[in-house]
Amino acid sequence: MALFVFISGYFYKEKHEDHILKYIWSRVKRLLIPAFLWNIAYGLFILVMSNFGYTIGAEVTPYNLFVMPFVDGEAFSYNLGSWFVYPLFCVYIINILFRKLLNLIGAYNEYLILFVYTIIGISGVQISILNVDEGISGVMLLALRTAFFLPCFEFGKFYKAKLEKHDNLNNIAYFAIIFAVQLILLTACDSLVYKPSKTIDFNNGCVIPYISAITGIAFWLRVSKLLTPAVNDWKVIRLISDNTYSIMIHQMLGFMVVKWIMYALNLTTSLFPDFDPVKLKSSIWYYYLPNGLQQYALVYLIAGIFVPVAIGVIQKKCAVYLSGRLAPLKNKKALKFSS
Repeated sequence: MALFVFISGYFYKEKHEDHILKYIWSRVKRLLIPAFLWNIAYGLFILVMSNFGYTIGAEVTPYNLFVMPFVDGEAFSYNLGSWFVYPLFCVYIINILFRKLLNLIGAYNEYLILFVYTIIGISGVQISILNVDEGISGVMLLALRTAFFLPCFEFGKFYKAKLEKHDNLNNIAYFAIIFAVQLILLTACDSLVYKPSKTIDFNNGCVIPYISAITGIAFWLRVSKLLTPAVNDWKVIRLISDNTYSIMIHQMLGFMVVKWIMYALNLTTSLFPDFDPVKLKSSIWYYYLPNGLQQYALVYLIAGIFVPVAIGVIQKKCAVYLSGRLAPLKNKKALKFSS
């Protein structure tokens, strides 16, 4: 998630600050509205599936349809990956307003922004640590998710503005430094795995998560730079990169498609005799691996990417079609208004 938000910061442009309301509306259209509509769609999907014995997902209520996405985002399970949309949207809004404020008072400085966002992020992680026993939910969960994302977003912007032009260390030294830092972290710390979605499992204090995140980001930055000449024109890579939003939203559905295929084969053939239909219908986290073969994880991975990609492509084609159908109506209204 740190890398995902880093990329969002990397592509942020100062020109957005000239038209704040236009920028905010563009984020609403690209982030909030699709996620919100998909949440409703998955709520309806849960109602349909309940007729077939599925108990996955929370009860479909007005709260879970219209409020829950903003303060949780995981209740309907199939689209639990959409939780990131709402804190990321908050980061976009906070970032542009803060930058505009700094510009107005003559204090616009990338180093200052990095410092402020990092303090906010570290403070948010520390608050999460202090409240882990009581549990974090509701608006507080949204706030702490947002706080965690803020430094990651600025890491991307700061790298683009200040560091990228100096990123020319030879590969051996570069990876040696990263692996040395990671080895120190792995040796000195407990598990480095934490859950930003729940803002829990920060077992090594409020600073280590960001150091760990930076090493991971740095690793993939250099890997990306090395791979770019080889994969730059691959259509499949561009297809994936153009549909990352859809992959985040629908990845669980992609995994379920694999399980439904295995279930169908279990019912109609002698394959997969130990497949468990009860777990399939009751837990989104049930992953059947025939004969315990971990290689089937690759099948899940492929489906978790390309089922969402297919949904994303279909969604965009529908949007283009509807836009084309509505354009004449808009033009007629505009002509009528002008006359």
